[in-house]
Amino acid sequence: MIYTTDIIMVIVKEEKGQLSLDVLVGLTVFMVTFIFILQYLPSIFVVQRSDISLTANAYRVAALLCESPGYWTNGSYNGTDWENHWKNSDVTVRVGLSNGNPCELSIQKILNFSELYRDKGYDYIADMFGIKNYNISLQFLYSNSSYPVYSYYNGKPLLLIGEKIPEYGNVIKFERIVYLDNASFVYNITTSQKGVNRTKLFNVTNVGTFVFVVKNTSLWGNGYGSWIQIKLSRKGWGGPKLLRIPSSGHLTPGIYSVSLPSGSLNLTIVSHNLAGYLIYSTAGQYIAGRIAAKLVVCVW
Repeated sequence: MIYTTDIIMVIVKEEKGQLSLDVLVGLTVFMVTFIFILQYLPSIFVVQRSDISLTANAYRVAALLCESPGYWTNGSYNGTDWENHWKNSDVTVRVGLSNGNPCELSIQKILNFSELYRDKGYDYIADMFGIKNYNISLQFLYSNSSYPVYSYYNGKPLLLIGEKIPEYGNVIKFERIVYLDNASFVYNITTSQKGVNRTKLFNVTNVGTFVFVVKNTSLWGNGYGSWIQIKLSRKGWGGPKLLRIPSSGHLTPGIYSVSLPSGSLNLTIVSHNLAGYLIYSTAGQYIAGRIAAKLVVCVW
């Protein structure tokens, strides 16, 4: 008998989860990018928040100084003339430089602000305005960050307080154009009698304003003529003629602005047959009949 044996072969295929190389590469790139973004985004928002905060601080300090006269209090009394009370031990002050009108600054308040800084120190001013690092100054309108030109008064910077501004880093600067009251010196250049010149001697340093205001000319007859002469010397007095107003002919009433070299100068001013005065200032520039400068507030 012949038996036929049927052999049935069962092939079992083991299947396991596998990823192709393309999927692995793509997943790796995604994870690296995702981790990088997670680390980078917070730093972006931190810088933006820092810029917003510093900008607000710079604006606030400039506004308080320019638009407010400040105040003082001892708990029982108070007022805006803090410049007369800040030296009292029981007084709290918040500095403001306005003379009562926005952007019109009082020289006495400015000078006392500089003195308060020297007496109380850097941190006292920082705490007063709620800032950390700062530099506050008064500068000429044409001054810039590379070559700052500071306002002077009686041979010293009128307002220059705080630390040196860093060359690198996140520094916010805010500027306000201001007028300065009582920041100029006025000298009479009116001649008193026919044939006699009026002579004045000045020692000046880094002049910002040197303006002759001539009200009347030919006081002693039209044929006699009117003029102003300026002699300049860096040593002693007299020296060569720097300028004659007018360069030729007769002087007429008006305003005459003179640009002088920087540094310390000895000036001899000679006026002839006229009525008027000289306006001189190292604190700012003569604009529309007033002394103007800019308040610069830097925070970082």
